Amino acid sequence: MTLQNLIQKRMLVLIGLVLAAALIIALVWSSDTVETAEQAVRDGDDDLVLTPVYELNGRALFFFIRGDGHFGAATATESWFGWRLETRSEGTIPSFDDPDRIDNYMSHEDGFVYGLFDPADGRHVQIGEMPADQLLLGERFPIELLENTGLAGKAVWFTENAPEERPIPLQLLDADGQELQRLEMY
Repeated sequence: MTLQNLIQKRMLVLIGLVLAAALIIALVWSSDTVETAEQAVRDGDDDLVLTPVYELNGRALFFFIRGDGHFGAATATESWFGWRLETRSEGTIPSFDDPDRIDNYMSHEDGFVYGLFDPADGRHVQIGEMPADQLLLGERFPIELLENTGLAGKAVWFTENAPEERPIPLQLLDADGQELQRLEMY
């Protein structure tokens, strides 16, 4: 056997091993995916009432209410094999005793931050020097569900690109831009 034949056989074995590894990785990835972003986020949990924010460029964002008094957010990403859940977080719905306060927020490592607040009288949220996006829940969820969970008339604020440098100020402002509350976000 010549040296060239030995090298060719070893190359064929190496190529076979690489292809086998790629096939195994593909099978693992495909077994963890579903057809739609909503299926990925729901993940068999029928207790979630979902509302999509967007599905764009292989990424989807949803907010949800869980029947037992929880509000949350989830993201899904699309691969060659389908959609898979990327992040999902939720917390207990706050009491909103004081409309001039932000009682809690959720922060993800990828810069996604969100929370609930009372947008009455033009209140809005700012993160650092950047205004947060906001969605009125009454435009996204059934009113009966919002009334049952204490979220009627409320909104969710969010940003997907919060600055990495922490702490940064999280401010609740009135319609004139006057600060009602300031938190340090970590």
